[in-house]
Amino acid sequence: MNSNKPVTRKTCCWELDPLEKETVNGIFKAILEFERAPKIQELQSSLKKPADEIIRVIDGLEEKDLLLRKKGTQEIISIYPVSLKPTQHQVILENGKKLFAMCALDAVGIPSLFNLNARVNSRCEWCTEKISIEIKDIEIAAKSHPHILIWNTDEIIIPAAETCCPLVNFFCTQEHLKEWEGKNPDISKIGKGIPLEKAYPENRDRWKRYGEMIGIR
Repeated sequence: MNSNKPVTRKTCCWELDPLEKETVNGIFKAILEFERAPKIQELQSSLKKPADEIIRVIDGLEEKDLLLRKKGTQEIISIYPVSLKPTQHQVILENGKKLFAMCALDAVGIPSLFNLNARVNSRCEWCTEKISIEIKDIEIAAKSHPHILIWNTDEIIIPAAETCCPLVNFFCTQEHLKEWEGKNPDISKIGKGIPLEKAYPENRDRWKRYGEMIGIR
């Protein structure tokens, strides 16, 4: 796949053909049931497609920066917005399943993608204090801090899972964001902090459309 390539697209605006949608749907269904990505053989069984065709589709999805595999293998380690490796952004779904998000924005987007209530557990990137956000009926119902912000990059560089996502984090106050920016001037100049309430609606709606497109909601 391409690496270190700047792109200007927004998350969840990919165009997928029917088999790509079916494959992404199958991956997410396995994640929701088993809290892990399916193996190629499992997708082959559920999708009733030959392994080489499934691998070809996954190659295309990775080229579109929709998912990422462990280098040299067919092991899926992330598929937007879910990380199959632990991150600081945990999402506990209403059915008790526990997932990890690629970044702060993805964490609050997962409930909308699956149309499930959830609690997001994370931390402030500056002081490491715990942050929690309750999402019910795809609306913010409660939050641990009154003025939570999300710092986001202005440009996506693929593979975003390795370049941008680690930078997209929560801050518990505007003061802590400013202190972090002061200590990280090179990073802070390529993005900005956005209040949770301002960032959430567009992000929610984008993941809702994506969930509808792939038939997982």
